[in-house]
Amino acid sequence: MTRRVPQDKVRDRAEKQAMKTNLSSKEKKTIAAILIASFLIKLVLAFTLTADIRSDSLDYQSLAKSIITTGEYSLDGKPTASSTIGYPLFLSGIYSLTGADQLWARLAQSVIEVFTCLLFLFFCMNYLDTRKSIIALSVYAFFPSNILYTQTILSETLFALLALIIIVYFLNEKIDSKIFLIGMVAGYAVLVRSSFVFALAVIPLFLLFNGRKLFEGYKHKRIKRGIQYSVLFFIGAVIVVAPWLIRNKIVLNTFAIGTHGGSTFWSGSNPDATGTWYHKIEDTNPIFNIADEAERDKKFYQEGLKYAVNNPHKFAILGFKKLGYLFSSERMILLYFAKNENRARTSSEVYASINPFLIALINIPYFIVMLLGTWGLLMIKRKRFIVYGMILAWLFIFFIFVALARYHYVLIPFFIMGTVKGFCHPELFCHPELFCHPELVSGSHFYRKKLYQSFKSMPVTYKISAAVFNLFLLAVWTSEFYLMYK
Repeated sequence: MTRRVPQDKVRDRAEKQAMKTNLSSKEKKTIAAILIASFLIKLVLAFTLTADIRSDSLDYQSLAKSIITTGEYSLDGKPTASSTIGYPLFLSGIYSLTGADQLWARLAQSVIEVFTCLLFLFFCMNYLDTRKSIIALSVYAFFPSNILYTQTILSETLFALLALIIIVYFLNEKIDSKIFLIGMVAGYAVLVRSSFVFALAVIPLFLLFNGRKLFEGYKHKRIKRGIQYSVLFFIGAVIVVAPWLIRNKIVLNTFAIGTHGGSTFWSGSNPDATGTWYHKIEDTNPIFNIADEAERDKKFYQEGLKYAVNNPHKFAILGFKKLGYLFSSERMILLYFAKNENRARTSSEVYASINPFLIALINIPYFIVMLLGTWGLLMIKRKRFIVYGMILAWLFIFFIFVALARYHYVLIPFFIMGTVKGFCHPELFCHPELFCHPELVSGSHFYRKKLYQSFKSMPVTYKISAAVFNLFLLAVWTSEFYLMYK
């Protein structure tokens, strides 16, 4: 008697086999067409879209110029570590060749995005078959906010490339001496976005908990190799970060990666905290007036920690508020290109003045991907540790520190993949069975059947988690637009 294999296992085997298949000539041409078309859109925007350099972008620009002209990392003539060196160093490399014109930074980031898109394709092929991976690539390559971020003087585009390099390496599950180089990439990622240092804790946990799959031999041998490769990874990271830390100790008398951590912690942990930066925040605490960056950073940490310890329930509530700001609408990218009218207005007032059509064009794809992607991410059954670990680490970081909407940028690839995995079925358009069997002629029937199979395989706890998170997102967006337009 033949043992019957469960249908979901059959689908998993078929999906794994599809992931191993080499790309056909037609698929390669499709991928190339997507990448070229996306790059051309960015190219046009680079020459036509204008934006005033202000806030963080102005600091990055000034720091890059300082590196080129004086050989020092200083802001307004004063040595600083308020912004980590990673992104200004990247800008200085471009400007030293082309001149300090943001056009060249935009063009460079548009090129970088091509490689990020390819890495995203490789990422998706760990979870999706080739057709779905190409569909996901097209969504990512033409995602409105992704395109716009390449045209900013902000670190998002560069950081996304570095993060995907790290994630794709570990998803390949072929741990070797190259992990040292990946550690160096991780070190530079920390210099680009200092908050990423907390996410690095996921790597040794991944190596230890997946030792049976990654390494051969008995348990004690697998643990030993996991520790060895973890050490090698962190040595690579430390080699890149150490010169910056030594510089900070010599110049500013602190080994801190950045001297902005204390203020971002206190801003989300004080009696007036809202979960994000609030209007005229620098007027609310005299610590902002301390000239010594290291001392100011230390004082802010002390004040923020004191409030958190004495008010744990309020700190926890603020944590969820921070997550609300983290997943708020794509307001930051729209505000970036809003015109400066030289009059005092809050960010919400500026946001409300933007053309509603543009707000919808940028936000609707984001809303769809976040809502549907939540379910699709919880449907994956293989290689979950690195994905879930990175997402949870990122949420933890901004549960503790103050959050901004643009910080969710690095999570978008996960949710796009999840959306395509859970809700996109190319079989609807190419299965000959649809035309051969009367009961399957209805595309909607076939689609509902596929969705039913996907949802049925999800544990109840996952379904509840997805539903709760969807409700949380809807509540955040509803309150955001209600307050904006009331």
